[in-house]
Amino acid sequence: MRRNHDLHSLTYILLPLWLMTFSGLVLAASPQEGVPPAKASSPKDAILDSYLRDCDGKASKSANCEKLRKDIIDILKEDMYTLGSTTSRTYLPEIIGMFSSDEPDLRIAAADALGMIGPQDSDVEALVPLTNDPVPDVRQAVSQMIGRGKGTAMALLKQRALPLRTGRTPEKPADTSKLNLPFAPNSTYLFDSSDALVGRLSYVAKNMNEVTAFYKGKAKKGPFPLQEFKDKYRYQFQDENEAMQKAQEAEGKQVTDMQPPDPRNMQAYAEFMQKITSVGARQGSRMYLDSYEPNLFGSPTVYVLQERQIGQRIYPTRYVVVYQEQAFKKPGYRLSWITVPDDMIKTMQAASLAEEKEELARNKEDAAVKKRGEALEDLVKKKDEQEKKNFKKGQADLEKELGF
Repeated sequence: MRRNHDLHSLTYILLPLWLMTFSGLVLAASPQEGVPPAKASSPKDAILDSYLRDCDGKASKSANCEKLRKDIIDILKEDMYTLGSTTSRTYLPEIIGMFSSDEPDLRIAAADALGMIGPQDSDVEALVPLTNDPVPDVRQAVSQMIGRGKGTAMALLKQRALPLRTGRTPEKPADTSKLNLPFAPNSTYLFDSSDALVGRLSYVAKNMNEVTAFYKGKAKKGPFPLQEFKDKYRYQFQDENEAMQKAQEAEGKQVTDMQPPDPRNMQAYAEFMQKITSVGARQGSRMYLDSYEPNLFGSPTVYVLQERQIGQRIYPTRYVVVYQEQAFKKPGYRLSWITVPDDMIKTMQAASLAEEKEELARNKEDAAVKKRGEALEDLVKKKDEQEKKNFKKGQADLEKELGF
């Protein structure tokens, strides 16, 4: 969890940076009441002194404080880029420390600076938490930074840390209590691997044994290897996928049929376009979250938490996929559930039931053909064996008659 820091404490995180970058800068604690600040040696010093004197830690702040705060943020961003341009790994601790800031702009600047320096495999452990920033735009910047790194571990982390969304609004973990979903203790929510709209929430944990024991105790069925689970409920997943696609098509048509807002109202127009984009991206999000590539997730195991009769089939309506996060080097799991209404499942079910019936008939016919083939092969084999036996007997009788 991110520590809370005001601008005063942020400045002290970067104290070594400021001292090395700007010679002559002397940064002290907030000035005591009645003690005038030392004369600023540069415009940047003056901004900092003004903020410390008039704004920092004061209940009542002047109208100029917000401007001073933004000015300090701009100064620290510039310092980040200055450090990055040196390409020196000496500054990595100070730059990574900036991710403790509550300012997204500073975290983005820190990511850019790390990208300039070029992260390496030895930095992966420190970078993994940065990929899970609550702000989507920060995650985008971190992903771009990781893409500039070198090494096999960095390449794997880049493949795993794929940002799905954009924006500056901090996201919040989904409320599992409202969804009636059990999540294991000591777990951390993964923002870009979670999408409640498609029924997928992902976490990393500290201990694999704790996770498996937790879900084994709550499972109705399982554990199943992932592929066995997919095969077992193949038609159920087919019904769900087609129902979801149908629902999204209807939602997309509803949105596109709406009267677009005036483009001059930038916020309303942006929200309208975001709705259109999100509808189209939802299916892709679910496919991505259900891919479970072995190099990223190892050999996943599935525990069925709930089954329910819908129409003529029993569906795994809630289940959890447990795996090993190869890039993060931690155990992980993904809570999954059906998000489409039962009536849409039933509608899709009609076609798949006919398909399943045809498949069963083909399988039955194939089994019969195979059985007839095996019987014929067995008959030929017995005939050959009998002929060989008769031949040997005839040869023996001939030899006996000839006196051999």
